[in-house]
Amino acid sequence: MNELQVINHKGTQAVDRREVAEMVGKEHKNLLRDINGYIETMKNAGNLNGGYSNGGQLKIEPSDFFIESTYTNSQNKEMPCYLLTKK
Repeated sequence: MNELQVINHKGTQAVDRREVAEMVGKEHKNLLRDINGYIETMKNAGNLNGGYSNGGQLKIEPSDFFIESTYTNSQNKEMPCYLLTKK
């Protein structure tokens, strides 16, 4: 297996979830489903006990871990994708 290709996305180091899926042996669609579940869990955690720091921001922001993106598949369709940050 090759090393993951780290890209710089607007100053944040990230990897493409398709590469991560290959690395961990999951189908891309299943990892996408899992990531969406993680994002929902993070959002819901923010609703517990207010879930906000004194500054009014969520303590755990999904965007700190997952960056929404797209890619073009083999049928030339634009598909949803996530970049995973180093966090």
